[in-house]
Amino acid sequence: MDAKEHWFLQGFLVLAMVIAQGATSKCPSSPLCYKKTESATIYTCEWETSESMKNATYELFYSRSNSTESRTSLGSSRKSYICVQDNTVLNKALVDIWVVAYMGNCSCQSLNTTVTLSERVKYEAPQSMSMARSSSNLTLSWDNKNGNKDAVIEVKFRRLEETSRTWKTLKKEVKQAMVTLENLQNQSAYQLQVRQMSKHVKHPLWSDWTPILDVPTEIPNPPEVDWTVEDFNNGTRLLKLTWGTPPYPVSMQVNYNLSLHIWPCLLKRKNFTSVTTTEISVYVTYSAVSGDINAFNKVGKSSPTHILVPAKHLTFPSKSWPNDRLIPLNYAHGFMKSCLEWYKLTDGETRPEKVNRSKLNGTVEKKLKHIREKMDDYVRYYYLVHKQTDGKPHSTEMCLMYKKEGAPSKAPDHFTAPILNVTTNSAMLHWKPIPVPDQRGFLTHYEVCYTRRGPKNESHIETECHNSFASKTEYLVQKLTPGSIYDIHLAGATAAGSGPTTTIKIATKPLPQSIIGWIIAGIIVLIAILITVCLFIIKRHKRKIFPPIPRPVVVESVNYRARNQNMYEKEEVHELQLHDNCSQEPNPEEDAVLEVSETHECEDTDEKCLGESSTPVSDLLSPDYKGPVLRLETPNSSQGEIDCMVTMLMYRNGLVFDMKAYSTEDVGIPL
Repeated sequence: MDAKEHWFLQGFLVLAMVIAQGATSKCPSSPLCYKKTESATIYTCEWETSESMKNATYELFYSRSNSTESRTSLGSSRKSYICVQDNTVLNKALVDIWVVAYMGNCSCQSLNTTVTLSERVKYEAPQSMSMARSSSNLTLSWDNKNGNKDAVIEVKFRRLEETSRTWKTLKKEVKQAMVTLENLQNQSAYQLQVRQMSKHVKHPLWSDWTPILDVPTEIPNPPEVDWTVEDFNNGTRLLKLTWGTPPYPVSMQVNYNLSLHIWPCLLKRKNFTSVTTTEISVYVTYSAVSGDINAFNKVGKSSPTHILVPAKHLTFPSKSWPNDRLIPLNYAHGFMKSCLEWYKLTDGETRPEKVNRSKLNGTVEKKLKHIREKMDDYVRYYYLVHKQTDGKPHSTEMCLMYKKEGAPSKAPDHFTAPILNVTTNSAMLHWKPIPVPDQRGFLTHYEVCYTRRGPKNESHIETECHNSFASKTEYLVQKLTPGSIYDIHLAGATAAGSGPTTTIKIATKPLPQSIIGWIIAGIIVLIAILITVCLFIIKRHKRKIFPPIPRPVVVESVNYRARNQNMYEKEEVHELQLHDNCSQEPNPEEDAVLEVSETHECEDTDEKCLGESSTPVSDLLSPDYKGPVLRLETPNSSQGEIDCMVTMLMYRNGLVFDMKAYSTEDVGIPL
């Protein structure tokens, strides 16, 4: 064979091998047969196929190894595995197993696998994996449905922040479906995968890996819950609960379990499981709502947070239940299908853990009478009537009540500090309220009385009492006397009367000496100012208040004029007429007319003239008057016999003054 033929033959062989390899690559892989547990009676044979053979039909064959026996078919399937009962083959014999794929008119056979089937066990991958972290340890557990007692576990893990690094592995023999990883970092999240293998067979197979699992950190703190209530004023409230999300990585895949006691007529709670949000809203009644919430993730759960939304209690008196009434209020229609909730209010607000519930499905009067018999006198109770309308619970009646009221058994607690903001004329009082159990009824008000102490030998001289609102625990006492001692008495009162009093003594502050001095000085200054103002007003309006009395002009004698010629200025009297007003009828012919004409002037302008003299008119009419007087005598008459009215006309600078006298025998008329 020459060289050319040799190269041709070698190339042909290579081409044949390539074609054979290509054809083989389209055939199924050698089958892998195993059973899933040691006690299983079913074997599973699986193989790998190419994408081009996905529509092929597969048939599984076996034959004894090193035997001339013909092949035996174990079944066919369009899937890449076949399950076979162990009685079909020789369980402990060595056999050859292969797969033939059929597609159209073509077929392709896989390579043979020689195996003893009883020695091949492949567990399933761990299912329903659960985790629990505690400190630096992580415990993994899973379901063991097949009863695998002893196994080898392999875990590969890494920190979530180090996904680019290689996995760390841990192999460990376990007797239960549980394994613990130790010495992990508390504040770090991890990723891991788990697989298992049997210990009891000669040729065990590893199970498949579980999917990659994220391992968060444990939740150290319970959720912080806030709640708000919207009251619709129709017996229904909308309760909204909100809570915060824990920080990363604690927050990885965190869910919440919530249970609430919403419907008071039933003891069963309503559960909200696997809540993924951080808020929830529900309709509730006026009764108290209790519940719990906790956060959980794959590795554990937090401690629960207790939720308590108080009932809508009435603050002030609502109702007493007198003996002559069995029904506290007039209930609406449908009361027969409602439930009654009632309980003691030991501290006035808190709902006790145990409450009384009665379904009102019988005679209402009989039920309420039975309830009233159980109640105690002087103890505060709270009752509510509930029903559901259109799926929403609501309260139809609510009442804060006493079976019987009495006066308080205790005085208000001692005045709290600071008691007193005591000043010279007031004091602010503060006290603690009377506890509800000691009130024995609804407080209507507090009585505040204060008494001022007199001197040592005197009894109390002043006492005043006032009422303060029952909701107030402070009172301002006013209008006190500076520098005095007071006894203050305080007592609570109900409709049944007042209770014991508590007493405290206070002393008001005296007025400082400096203030007293300033007050006296102020009073003196004020009096001085008033006197000055009055004098100014009198001076300003003197002529209006005290008008001057004009003086007549008098004809002076020569001697008088000589003595006073330097004091008066001359004044002229133009005309003087005197009329006789006697009782006789006047005779015009007998009228005496006297005309006097005289002129005089004041020689010194700085001195007052005679007309400005301040001599009163009463002095001029006096017989003892020594000044100039003009005497007139009527003719043909006797002065001792005739009493007439004399008219005096006085002239002063052109002014005429009419003055009358009843007798001519009177004093002379000064002019």
